[in-house]
Amino acid sequence: MAKKRKKSKSAQNAAAAATEESKAADEKKIIAPKKDAKDRKKARADGIVMTLYPAVLGVIFGFASLQLFGTGVPEEGLMGMTYPWYFVMTLVVALTLYIQKFTYPYLKINVDEFKTKDWFYVEFIAVDLWLVTWTLLLN
Repeated sequence: MAKKRKKSKSAQNAAAAATEESKAADEKKIIAPKKDAKDRKKARADGIVMTLYPAVLGVIFGFASLQLFGTGVPEEGLMGMTYPWYFVMTLVVALTLYIQKFTYPYLKINVDEFKTKDWFYVEFIAVDLWLVTWTLLLN
């Protein structure tokens, strides 16, 4: 059998100090309030609305782009002004952002709590579906 070594006084004091520090650190931790079922249900419903609403806007703008701007490429012999695709995309980004910013409160979604990543998320969905819809309609 192996002999047990006795810890020196300094090692015992260091271990006791470490234990006290960890207890003090545990006491200093801020405990976040747990969300109840009602808050989770509201957050889930808001997430669904924040996904579907920009998707529908993107599809609507896809059809509108076909009607208003056609192919987005200047064609020979075409009368009038034609706009390039990047102008149309900039216009779609600006309009969908503006529309969403002012219509989310009517959908009972707090826009003040939106962070930059939330705005990127909803704009990506709107622009992505606009581009997919417009591309499919052009083919």
